[in-house]
Amino acid sequence: MEAIKPAMHEPFCVDLKHALIWVARALDYVGMDDLHHNHRVAYTAYECAKLLGWEKKKQEFSFLAGLIHDCGVSQTAEHSHLISDMIPSESEQHCRVGFQALEQCDMLAQFANIILYHHTDWLHLQHAPISPYEKDVAALIYLADRLDFLRAKYLSHTQPDLITLYKKAISEELYFYRGTLFCPTFVDALVTLIHRDGFWFAMDSTHIETVPFSFSQLKWLHQDLSISALIQLGRFIAGIVDAKSPFTYQHSLKVAELSEYLALQMGLPKSTSKLIYVAGLVHDIGKLRTPDSILHKEGPLSEIEYIHIKRHTVDTAVALNMIFPHSNIAQWAANHHERLDGSGYPYNKSAEQLDLPSRIIAIADVFQALSQNRPYRSKLSPQEITDIMWPMVEQNQLDGDVYAKLEQNLNHCYAMSTALSLKVSEGETSVDEASSLVYSQ
Repeated sequence: MEAIKPAMHEPFCVDLKHALIWVARALDYVGMDDLHHNHRVAYTAYECAKLLGWEKKKQEFSFLAGLIHDCGVSQTAEHSHLISDMIPSESEQHCRVGFQALEQCDMLAQFANIILYHHTDWLHLQHAPISPYEKDVAALIYLADRLDFLRAKYLSHTQPDLITLYKKAISEELYFYRGTLFCPTFVDALVTLIHRDGFWFAMDSTHIETVPFSFSQLKWLHQDLSISALIQLGRFIAGIVDAKSPFTYQHSLKVAELSEYLALQMGLPKSTSKLIYVAGLVHDIGKLRTPDSILHKEGPLSEIEYIHIKRHTVDTAVALNMIFPHSNIAQWAANHHERLDGSGYPYNKSAEQLDLPSRIIAIADVFQALSQNRPYRSKLSPQEITDIMWPMVEQNQLDGDVYAKLEQNLNHCYAMSTALSLKVSEGETSVDEASSLVYSQ
């Protein structure tokens, strides 16, 4: 078995720029018919903020708000609806969901009000109970978001670079809503940008992702995190992933809880167990790239669909190596489908390449999935689960020592895996899953 490296000690090094970029990448894959929407909204807001003469800190803040503005959207059908019309119906739902997710993450809570109101028209936004600063950014994100709707509308007729042929038509549509949907001053600035070919030619995700690396005004982007903040970031990511399918609701959270519990039962230090909890939270981040139709399929997957599923572990590793560059979190999370006998995926690792945290998360993932309703079956009973998992132990796929701890505490683990209440790590405040917020205009 691969040795466990010493756990990181607080504060933890996290690349928050890469974290938000990857959140945007993951969200962009939700709307697979309209890739890089979040990137383009961020870029448009940033360029417009510069033209408006906003201070650099506000420019940088607007870019990041654009990157995560659709964090309340997890399904492709919902994204498709939002880009179906200039004023889509029921747009407030994803605003509320995003607001709630951001409110629970201290470092990102500063974006919560902006995301709540980023589909509120200019006339109503004036009366919203938020600061003038937040109104400015929310209004700019709304304008940038709707520009991307118009871009998609006109691109149906042409190639990306030829969108410049439609500058006049796009400008006229924006002017039609000047002073009603959109802030007049912001429309004037954006139309100036629209008439510059360079604005459109630079609207490429590869270029856009380089923008935040020059940011220097947002000090919190460069600060290391406490374990509490690390867990909050993990939960934010887990919430986006788990919302992608009603059949995987709370899967990441429950895998995290089970993994931490089993780690402690195995005698691992509390500090290591907390990092295993974080790895459990983010172990399926790569699934945001998996088509909804595959996740929702009732029945066995085809060979092609199974290949799509297997890819999520590699996407998870890539994302987490960027976000947590100096920890084992990426490795532990990405190993959850590897098996001790080399039959797992994506790298067919064998026992000597899989350390104890990786083995723990693998068992927690299998157990939780079997205890959860899926489109092709109902959740299984504890006995039915052990009837499936024990042969996997006998065949040297899953770790026998970790499984023994799970079986010794079977009823407790099953209750933990199936309960909707969110277990909270030390020092955290619980979340009321049923709480609802009134969307004010």
